[in-house]
Order: sequence, then structure tokens, then C-alpha cells
Amino acid sequence: MIAILAILASLLLPALAHGKGAARATECRNNLRTLGLGIRMYVNDFSFYPGTGGSAILSRGPDYGWLVLDDWKGLLIPFIGLQTGNSFNDATTMRTLRCPQTVSNEDGRRGEGQYAYNASGTATLSHAANLGLGGGVDGKYQHTAESRVLSPAELVAVGDIAPGASFQDTFITSGHFDVCSTNQVMWPGSSHRGAANMVFADGHVESARSANWVAASGSARGRWNNDREPHPETWERR
Repeated sequence: MIAILAILASLLLPALAHGKGAARATECRNNLRTLGLGIRMYVNDFSFYPGTGGSAILSRGPDYGWLVLDDWKGLLIPFIGLQTGNSFNDATTMRTLRCPQTVSNEDGRRGEGQYAYNASGTATLSHAANLGLGGGVDGKYQHTAESRVLSPAELVAVGDIAPGASFQDTFITSGHFDVCSTNQVMWPGSSHRGAANMVFADGHVESARSANWVAASGSARGRWNNDREPHPETWERR
């Protein structure tokens, strides 16, 4: 009898793990849809997309662990239905601004699962070309006007990023992507069974393997640039 129970458990556990992973992937996509809607409302108010200078506040809440609260996330909080005032330790804030999938220990408080912003497309964050939704130069935002985005349905906005450097019991992840970087912590992550979820500037969500998001092809890299061009002159990193 014990042997039979052990066999049944061995068969059920992978299915349960898969089910939990699927539920977390669904929650992640819902989070990204919320962020996408927030971006659309922000643009409706200001006629440009949120910018980022690459700064962030590291915060921790009792239920969801660490959150890297990047400056662009702070700009979106009023637009995504979060009533937190100046406090970022609210559980709802944590749940919306973090991917629930990437946690490393049993209590679920290790905040690897962060979202990053397509600030500068295939260029670096401080590049003057400003090919994404708004990077920063010399500590100042470069705002990308709504009219500059050729096709919102084809421009990546926000999504899962790979965990960064370990710090105590968390990971300091980048708040923005650099898909041409030689450092893979700047790339989309692989926490959803090898895939990353992304919301586009029009608010729809797609999932693909990390290698597909960063593929060195015109079609893949054009999805990171607001003019829909691949800009191969920005691909090389030294």
C-alpha cells in the first residue's frame, strides 16, 4: 500500500507543479495586461510614454518579498488602480508589479520575478537615438511621443527579465532591457517553462522563448524599436 501511494505521489507531483506554473504564468500575463492598460492611460494623459533614468528603490513587503521599484513603475502606479500613496510595501502593489513565477525558496519571498521596460530599444539606455519608449540621458528622461511609435501592436513595452546579481536573499534585476547586451541579465527571462511574457504598447501580451526575443534578425529586433526598423548599427556592444 505504501509503495502504491509513493508511486501515485511521484505521478501527481509533476502535474501539480505544472499546474502551479501555469497558474503563475496566467497571473503574470494578467499583471502585464494591467501594466499595458496603465501605459495606455498614461499616454492618453501626457501624449508620451513613461521615461526612465534607470533609477530604482529596493523595497520589501511581508507577503511578496522584494520589489525593485524602478522609476517607471512608480509613474504607472496611479494608472493601475493601486492605492498606495508613498508606500510601496503594499501586497497588492507587490503582486501587480512582480512576476509570481520566479521565486527560489519555499516561502515565495525571494523577489527575482521582476518586470523590465523597453526604454531604449536595441540601443543602450543613454543612447541619444531613443529607439524605445523613453530612456535617459544625463539623468533626464527622453520622452517618446505617442506619434513617434509607428506600430504600438509591434513594439515591446514591458516584460519578464532575467534575474540579476544576488544580494542577501534577493536578486537585483535591471529595470530596463538591453537585448543586444553581451550580459544576459539584461535579456528577457525564461521563468515560464523557458519563455518570457511581454506586453506590447497596444496592451496585448505575447509569450516566447528568450532566444526568440533577442534573436539577431531584423524582424525580431525591429519589435524593440519605435520606428519598427532593426537598426543594426546599435547591435554591437564592447
